[in-house]
Amino acid sequence: MEKPLMMTVKDTYKKWREYMKSLALEAGIPESYRMALTFLLRYPGASQKDLAEFRNITTASVSQIVKDMEATGYLRKEINEKDQRYVNLYLTEKGEACAEELHQRLVKADEKITELFTPEKEKEMISLLHELSDIIEKELPKC
Repeated sequence: MEKPLMMTVKDTYKKWREYMKSLALEAGIPESYRMALTFLLRYPGASQKDLAEFRNITTASVSQIVKDMEATGYLRKEINEKDQRYVNLYLTEKGEACAEELHQRLVKADEKITELFTPEKEKEMISLLHELSDIIEKELPKC
């Protein structure tokens, strides 16, 4: 018996998330650092609030992750020059190297998946996922 659509989407995402977790662990990157590393690689100077919103976790949780990452040499904090109440987060050389390695592993995994589909099928799948996102956002009743 086939699972309903959204359960299948959830299961697929869960498998991808577990795969990404295993890539990080193979690279010696703690799981709690994975998303922070990739986020800060893309958005250097982001705030803890930005990171919390991206990860969809509390600022208290991000504060602990940042504290740990700073203590282990993955990131550094700088006082925001425009508003000294805020702190900007930057990867250190160690953090950038780990983030780049993780990024490259994810790119290779994505390429492997992509090569298993025809370009037409890949385009169709992306289109269907965008359509599904739009339906969730615009068509489902708000609670």
